[in-house]
Amino acid sequence: MALEDMTETGRLRTVPELDYVEDFNAKWKQYTPDEQAAINAEIDTRLDELVATPDAKWGSITNTSIEGGRVNPFNGKRGDWSGTPYDAIWVRSGRDDSRAALFFGLVWKKRIIEHRENWIGYRSDGVTRQTFPNKGISLDGKSYFVRRDK
Repeated sequence: MALEDMTETGRLRTVPELDYVEDFNAKWKQYTPDEQAAINAEIDTRLDELVATPDAKWGSITNTSIEGGRVNPFNGKRGDWSGTPYDAIWVRSGRDDSRAALFFGLVWKKRIIEHRENWIGYRSDGVTRQTFPNKGISLDGKSYFVRRDK
């Protein structure tokens, strides 16, 4: 459907596709079709769960840093993607945490753009732009909220 990113000035800009989509596509083509399908299916499953069962307090919200740091169901380690569809991102990023995290965030953003709901993307700077300013909470990475008023 649509993604709107909130700018530093608080305005919303529609994001019909990733910025620098050609660079993303060149990197994405390095993944096998099976790896792409598994990554997309994992993200879609998580997005579907968020939309179907929104948190009573927070609604349907996801954050790329939280998602990337979840406990691995196969070994119990936080942020370890071994044995999961996301492991391909780690391997293709040269086992570099920063590169893997950046690409992970882009894949999530692409799936959110392509998902059937309207979303708002927001990046906190931790000081002047907190994720939840009325609660004094800032999340690392990008946060995405389902927009319910559209």
